[in-house]
Amino acid sequence: MSVQEIRIKNDGKWYADDRLMFRKPIVKLFATNLMRDENYQYFISLGQETFPVVVEDVPFLATDAYVDEGAIVFVLYDEQELRIEKEVPVVFIDDTPYLSFRWENDTRISRSAFWMVSNFLVERDNQVYLVPPGKLHD
Repeated sequence: MSVQEIRIKNDGKWYADDRLMFRKPIVKLFATNLMRDENYQYFISLGQETFPVVVEDVPFLATDAYVDEGAIVFVLYDEQELRIEKEVPVVFIDDTPYLSFRWENDTRISRSAFWMVSNFLVERDNQVYLVPPGKLHD
């Protein structure tokens, strides 16, 4: 690969040398092979090669959400899915909601996806939780 820089911008979109990577299968391939080292630096590992990735905010963006068999499923920009089957915390950083997918607070929830799951949010002890349907314990 002769790309100088791979970047995931704040909008969750992937860029190679400042050009939008619009082919979703390639973005998904890169995203599924995205790693993070002990210094919180991201890189893509493909076979014997590694490629650094600049991440402006977080590597994953939840763009859509739906309910499936009692779970909440978030569809990420890169077309991966984050399936929530039990109560999980939602962290707000500067009024922006985040979930944990592979690493702590690595997935930003888009405004539209957030509103899709708003009926499943519960506040308890100054913490917001996402609770899938049927998992809410009074």
